[in-house]
Amino acid sequence: MRVRNLTAGSEVYTSNAYLCSPSSEERVSGVQENGKDCGILIDTGCDPGIVNTLHEIERESGTKPVCQIILTHSHYDHTKMLHSIKDSWNITSYAYSAYLHGIDQVIKGGEIVQEHGTTFELFHVPGHSTDSICVYCREEKLLFSGDSPLIIWGIEGTYELSFVRAFEKLVQLPVDIIYPGHGEPITNDCNRILNQSLRNLRKSRII
Repeated sequence: MRVRNLTAGSEVYTSNAYLCSPSSEERVSGVQENGKDCGILIDTGCDPGIVNTLHEIERESGTKPVCQIILTHSHYDHTKMLHSIKDSWNITSYAYSAYLHGIDQVIKGGEIVQEHGTTFELFHVPGHSTDSICVYCREEKLLFSGDSPLIIWGIEGTYELSFVRAFEKLVQLPVDIIYPGHGEPITNDCNRILNQSLRNLRKSRII
């Protein structure tokens, strides 16, 4: 699977918007012929340029660039371009919040979204916001964390018990790369970082 941040280099404040699509090897093996060459977009960001980028991908590949959108939470920098993208393509969208206009399926956590032979598991992780989720690709060992605070440096913070319980589930996942909602991917020692963060969480104030 190929992961591209379509808002990399954006000149406006925006979240990352990750397009997960078949790799060249998957296309050669027949994924494209089976009509599953389009990808999953995790967050849309708020840069209007993403629509042009998706149209360019469509022209280059000759196929629909996105089939499904997963929103990690409802904040505008992660969701603003949802309607513009859906105006261009028929796309199924998922989010935890029931108050986002344009969402096709409201999720509660525990669901699995599938595309081009890959599964994306949705974990409800209330912390940054009550509707925050993380998205995990088990086949590739990738974790898309949105704005969930996964790196806990110290023990001075205060956290809700629901966040700690969700974090305990994430720590059990084998993770090779963490793709955050802002900033660069974490590509080394992901499980060590998560386990240390959990230890710090448990020593912090929990309400």
